[in-house]
Amino acid sequence: MGFISKLRILRDLDVIKCIYWNFFAKQVQREEGCYLIIHKNAILDIHKNAKIILRGRKIELGYNKLSGSKAETQLRMENDSLWNARNGADIFYNTVIEVKENAVLDTGYFSINGGSVIIASKKITFGEDVMLGRNIIIYDSDFHQVLNKKQQMTNPPQEIIIENHVWLTSNITVLKGTCIGEGSLISSQTLIRKDVPKGVLVSGTSLAKVAKDEIFWSRRSTNKRIN
Repeated sequence: MGFISKLRILRDLDVIKCIYWNFFAKQVQREEGCYLIIHKNAILDIHKNAKIILRGRKIELGYNKLSGSKAETQLRMENDSLWNARNGADIFYNTVIEVKENAVLDTGYFSINGGSVIIASKKITFGEDVMLGRNIIIYDSDFHQVLNKKQQMTNPPQEIIIENHVWLTSNITVLKGTCIGEGSLISSQTLIRKDVPKGVLVSGTSLAKVAKDEIFWSRRSTNKRIN
């Protein structure tokens, strides 16, 4: 990496936040060589009893922001929440991640693009190499109670599981209690409210359905030739 590239990276970082959250904040537990890389306009609101366990590689917050943009990246963790980051993450500008009180976010490596929101009220689990495009919404809760005649809650939070090498393309909502199987690809404008098998292409604006089976996807750009 050249001097100009290094200078540009340093210019984009919030150096004070990087130093504080990596070396002084008790909420962050890091393996040697793993860091929170915090870009300017990244906002961290982490309760004193919350915990981030960072292993394997770095988490980059506010990545890929346009020069001069004020778009925020927001990370909020409430009392006794846990983010177990097993292999780091690339979190683009204009994204929101919230882990509610006593909730768990358990992730292998993932990337998440602008406009996307993850809110864990109970538990959200990602496998390795999960790719989230723009405007992805992942909620494991309705966040407000639905009651029966006895005034008992009928809609508790339910864990979401997204297995290894899943690609959510854009404008997708994943609702509570669902599992997306390994290697699957979810097309744009899809609502996920039931389990998805592994290795399938899913599409549908209301009741998502399997469009193709035995599919595979790659992070390789469509502008690159496949040899």
